Amino acid sequence: MKMKKILITGDPEFSYRHRYLWEALSPYFEHLEVFSRQDSLNIKANAFRQKIVSVISTGKLHSGFHKSSLAFKLKSQEVEQNIKQLISKPDIVFHLYCLWSPFWEKSEIPYTIFSDYTMSLAIKDWSDWVPFSNQKEQDAWLAYEKQAYKRAYHLFPMSDMVKSSLIEDYGIEPEKITVIGASGNFKEPYEGEKFFGSNRIIFNGSDFERKGGDLVLAAFKQVRQAIPEAKLIVVGKKLENIEDGIENPGSVSNLEVHELLLKTDLLVAPARCEPFGLLLVEAMNYGVPCIVSKTGGMPEIVNNEVNGIVIDQLNPEILAKEIIRLLSNPDLLKSMSIRARQTVKSKFNWETIAENIVQTLCA
Repeated sequence: MKMKKILITGDPEFSYRHRYLWEALSPYFEHLEVFSRQDSLNIKANAFRQKIVSVISTGKLHSGFHKSSLAFKLKSQEVEQNIKQLISKPDIVFHLYCLWSPFWEKSEIPYTIFSDYTMSLAIKDWSDWVPFSNQKEQDAWLAYEKQAYKRAYHLFPMSDMVKSSLIEDYGIEPEKITVIGASGNFKEPYEGEKFFGSNRIIFNGSDFERKGGDLVLAAFKQVRQAIPEAKLIVVGKKLENIEDGIENPGSVSNLEVHELLLKTDLLVAPARCEPFGLLLVEAMNYGVPCIVSKTGGMPEIVNNEVNGIVIDQLNPEILAKEIIRLLSNPDLLKSMSIRARQTVKSKFNWETIAENIVQTLCA
C-alpha cells in the first residue's frame, strides 16, 4: 500500500497519550493529521513535529467515554461525516482503541485499529468496565465492535492477549493482526545513569482495587519488618490513612513521575486486571525493575527473573518475599535494571513500533 497521508482518530486523551508515536510516524508520511477535539488543539499541536499539519475539531460526542451501543454508533457516524468533508482525503486512517469506529458504513478509505483491550476481555476479567444494563445492550456493543474489527484493513494490538481475543472472541483472521506493543511517556530511551540503594518502592494506586492496592499495603508491612528503611511511594490516589514509611503525593505530573522513577529501586504492580501497563515500560526505561502479577499484557513486558519478577498468585506474602529478595540483593537488582533498559531499547520504544507499523502497512 502506498501512503502519503495518514489520519489519526480516537479520543483526545488517547491521542495525547500516544503523541510520541505520531512524532515517530511523521517521517514516513508527507502529511499526518490528528482528528481530535477543539479544546485540546493547542496542547496537542505543540507536541507534534512540523509534518503534523493540523488538529481537526469534532463535536460534543467526544467529551467522555460513553460506553453504550448508541454512543458507539453515533460517534462512528460523526467521525465518518467529518472525514467525508475533508478536502484532501487520507490514504489510511489509524484509529485508537475501539470505543467507536472511524467509519460506520463501509468505506473505500482503509483503516487500522491500535488497541490494548477488547470488551470481551473486560466481560471476562473486570466487570467494572462493563457498563451495559442488559444482555441486549451488551450484545449490540459486541456486534458493533466485531464489525469494526472485521472491516479494518489491519489490527495492531499491544499484546498477544488481545490478539487471542480478536481471533477467539471476534473471529478475526490471524494474518490480519500484528502485535506491536506500546511505549511510555518519553520520546526516546533514557541514556543516563541509574543509582540504587534508596529502598524506595513505587506503586500506581490510581485505580486502587483493580491495581492491587490492598495487596501492596499488606505486603509493605512485612517489608518494613525486614527492611525498616524501606519507603513506599503511592501515586495516583490520595489515601485516607498513611502509615509509617509511606509517601503519598497523589496525582503527579509526567515530569514528577520520571523524577520519582530515577530515585526508585522497584515498581510493584500486583494488578487484578491490567490491559497492558504503560507505566511498567516507563519504569523499565529508567532502569527500574518491576514486580507484576500474571495478569493481562504485563507478563509480555516483564520477563520473569530476567528484567523483573512475575508472581503467579495475588498474595501479599509472596509479593513481600520478592520485594525483600530484590532490595536485599543489589547485584540482582542492577542486573535486572540493565536488562529492563535493553528491553525498552530493543522493543518497547516508539521508533521501533512506528517502523513495525509502516513495514506492515507497506508490505
